[in-house]
Amino acid sequence: MRGAVLLLSLACYVMMTYSEERRQVLTTDCNNDVVNSTMQKGDKGDVGRSGKSGIPGAQGDPGAKGEPGGVGQKGMQGESCALGSLGTDIITRLAKLEEFLIPRSCVTSLRDGPQRLTSGVEVYCEDGWTIFQRRIDGSVSFERRWDDYANGFGQIDGEFWLGLDNIHEMTRGGGCRLKIELWDFDGNQAHADYSSFSIESAENLYRLHVSGYSGNAGDSLANSNGRPFSTEDSDNDYSRGNCATYFGGSQGWWFSNCGLSFLNGVWMRQSSGSHHGIIWYHWKRATEPLKETKMKLRCD
Repeated sequence: MRGAVLLLSLACYVMMTYSEERRQVLTTDCNNDVVNSTMQKGDKGDVGRSGKSGIPGAQGDPGAKGEPGGVGQKGMQGESCALGSLGTDIITRLAKLEEFLIPRSCVTSLRDGPQRLTSGVEVYCEDGWTIFQRRIDGSVSFERRWDDYANGFGQIDGEFWLGLDNIHEMTRGGGCRLKIELWDFDGNQAHADYSSFSIESAENLYRLHVSGYSGNAGDSLANSNGRPFSTEDSDNDYSRGNCATYFGGSQGWWFSNCGLSFLNGVWMRQSSGSHHGIIWYHWKRATEPLKETKMKLRCD
């Protein structure tokens, strides 16, 4: 049994050895065939001819220009585009924004203080009212001639007169009110309100129209109603002299026979004579001048 195993093992070894030798021989022969090959690369063939034959001819001359065609028929006009509710809302909002940025009047302004209106006039707004005259401390002289009172003078946030031309333009449409506020040197205050107020144009001498008094200062403007404006160089009052110079200065006002009010008078602490200074007769008579005044209008 042991001998048979040995014989079988010897036979397997011989076969394995023979197979390895045969593989090496075959490999060597194959490599030699590649190295010693006599195969050669063939010659390159001729380039094939194009499908088109012949040489292209020269470009011909352009033909004559044809006659222009007739004008076509006019098309139908399209329908206009409606704004719609959104567009209308946008326009309304823009209008309100414009009133805030550039108000048409103090009534449409959303804030107080100096404002420039859409008309280009610079005004001072206060709770929807347009201040057109202010006296505080005498820092601005009101001794002026006709042209100054027509055009205006002073500082808009201090003592000033807005100008008769501007006041006329603001009130000529009607529906305007007048409020007058007064202070004495002791700090006491009074007011006079008028439900109707306007002045005419320069051609009509800025004639005053005022009525509908209420307040606690008394109606010292009543006898100025219907009167033209007067200055030193344009005397339009009832008196034999000139009321603009009669009261110790040369200021402008709506005088009758000099009258009971003179809010553009000379600023002074103590009166130097009857009706001298800033006067509102029905509150302080004609001997006690006032310290501060404010005249303002509102047209709704």
